Amino acid sequence: MKKLSLALLLLFAASLLVAGEELSPGAKAPAFSLRDATTGKSVAFQPGNGKISAVVFTCNSCPYSKAFEQRLAAIGRDYAKKGVVFYAVNPNDDRRYPAETLDEMKERAADKGFPFPYLKDGDSSVAAAYGARVTPHVFVVDGTGIVRYRGYVDDSAKPAEREHTGLTDALDALLANRQVSTATSKAFGCSIKWKNKA
Repeated sequence: MKKLSLALLLLFAASLLVAGEELSPGAKAPAFSLRDATTGKSVAFQPGNGKISAVVFTCNSCPYSKAFEQRLAAIGRDYAKKGVVFYAVNPNDDRRYPAETLDEMKERAADKGFPFPYLKDGDSSVAAAYGARVTPHVFVVDGTGIVRYRGYVDDSAKPAEREHTGLTDALDALLANRQVSTATSKAFGCSIKWKNKA
C-alpha cells in the first residue's frame, strides 16, 4: 500500500512539473510560433504587438472542448471585427491520441468553420509555459503583452445553464479600456494529454 501511495504521489508531482504554474493576471504572456493545421504555415504570437489576443488551449476529442467549439467560433468571428486576435492551440500528444494529429485538426477546423488558426503545440511546451491544465483553458492578453484574464470560456458547457461569461466579459472590458473585474476563473474540461518526454 505504501508503494502505491508513493507512486501516486510521484505521478502527481511529475504532472505539476510538466504543467508549471498557471500564468496569473499581470504576468507577461510567453511568445510562441506554431504550425497552423489549416494552412500548414507557422503562425507567431508576439505579445505586446498592440492587439488584444485570446490564447485558447483546446483539442479535438475532449467533450468539453467540443461543447464550446461553436461558441468559440462565434466569439472569434464577432471579436475579430473589433480587432481581437484568437489563437486556438492543441497541446495533446498525437502519438498516443491519433485524434489530435494535424490532419485531424485540419478536418475539424474546416468542419466547424474555425475563423482563427488552429495550432499544434507538438511538444506541449506552450501549454506548459502558460500553465494550462485542461481543454478548454483561456488566457486573454492585452496589447502590451500582459495576461488580463485566465480561466473558462463560460461557467457552463450548456448554454442554457450559463450564468457567467468569462471570456467575453474580459474582452469587453479591455476593449472599453476598463480593468477586467473577474480576472480569474476555474477552467474546467479534460486534462491535457502531455507529450511524453521519455
